[in-house]
Amino acid sequence: MRVVITGGYGYIGSRIANHLIANGHEVRIIDNLRSSVSADLPDCELLQGDITDYETLKTIKARGFDALLHLAAQSSGPLSAEIPDVDIKINVLGTLNMIKWCRDNNIPRMVFASSFVVYGDHSDKEQLREDDSCEPKSIYALSKHTCEQLLRIYATPLGVNWNVLRMFNVYGVGQDLKRSDQGMVSIFLNLVKNNDYIPVKGRLDRFRDLIYIEDVVQGWEKCLLNDQHPNEIYNLGTGTKSEISTLIETLIDALGKTGKVMVEEVGETPGDIAGCFADIRKISTDLRYRPQYDLRKGVHKMVEWARTID
Repeated sequence: MRVVITGGYGYIGSRIANHLIANGHEVRIIDNLRSSVSADLPDCELLQGDITDYETLKTIKARGFDALLHLAAQSSGPLSAEIPDVDIKINVLGTLNMIKWCRDNNIPRMVFASSFVVYGDHSDKEQLREDDSCEPKSIYALSKHTCEQLLRIYATPLGVNWNVLRMFNVYGVGQDLKRSDQGMVSIFLNLVKNNDYIPVKGRLDRFRDLIYIEDVVQGWEKCLLNDQHPNEIYNLGTGTKSEISTLIETLIDALGKTGKVMVEEVGETPGDIAGCFADIRKISTDLRYRPQYDLRKGVHKMVEWARTID
């Protein structure tokens, strides 16, 4: 297949790009090159551009391509609370522009990177499915949910088919361990690795669905290669509930620091949700997605890598 990836030099986008290239697909990347993650992508063409500037986008041509994987975004929840206009500009306007760009380049399909945070809190249930109500609690969540609606009410009439992948908490080898505003597992890994005191914003019994990067890549590939379910939304997670306390204990064990670390709850993060995990029956049935990494396997692999970058 011939595929364009926005945000292809970011953490998730670059892993998807490398995997697709290794499996014989042609990949072009649209990126503004402002990512904090370095990507080694020698076998694909870079189309440098800003998705918020449609006049520039109109000069980027990619006719004859099969799909656009749209991952370019402002992706930090805490940062969205500080500068909400950035989320609206990059996430919402950027997605609107990419829909128009697909139309203008006759690209028939778009796969959009959304997030589990669109669901908000559901006090009546922990495991969420795609048809559960969405009550965003942060500007970041609102921007992602707005993009989903843009696909439904704008892309569909233009003849651009789409799929949405609501990714749960992604982690894995190669994440930027220095960022304190993004990546729950990488944040705690860095804290446990370098400190004996771990301050936790929010309750330790909060929980998430923590999905390793290779399972994320698998989910994107499965969605890309299966065009039999257009205009559908899918949860991309593991289907497993992991409490924050369990995550930290797993990291402490993997780093050999059992009994050496003090963990304490301190304050909260604005817009944070109490907890949820993915119902993955729909993506498993439609796309034959099967997660391969449990928390222990994924964390230990990430810790082995982290030890090599001292």
